[in-house]
Amino acid sequence: MGISNTFHKEEKLSHKDTIDSIFNKKGSSIFNPPLLFVYLKKELKTPYSCQFFVSVGKRKFKKAVDRNRIKRQITNIYRLQKQRIYQAIKNEDQYAIGVIYLGKELPDHHLLEKKLTLSIDEFIKRIK
Repeated sequence: MGISNTFHKEEKLSHKDTIDSIFNKKGSSIFNPPLLFVYLKKELKTPYSCQFFVSVGKRKFKKAVDRNRIKRQITNIYRLQKQRIYQAIKNEDQYAIGVIYLGKELPDHHLLEKKLTLSIDEFIKRIK
């Protein structure tokens, strides 16, 4: 399957059990403040090598507009860099990937891009 820069519906991680298993100490994490990058090698019901989700805390950002803006920015940065991840993953492996934004104020796009790129680089280094 060819890799495009679009973020397909099947690439979005929405299965509650899989998300819970990432957080119940089964997944590994990479912390680059204000981002926490968590991942878990798991068989997924998708033709893609990985599924991705973003979480932004409701306690820190009361307005859905702010939470959605951060999620949109992170998803867009991931979308543009996912080819690197797909090229690093071995043929039969599948990963569930999550990014949690832990900051207290609205982030600058360049900061998010820098931190997520560092996290992706570390992830690629770990899975090789």
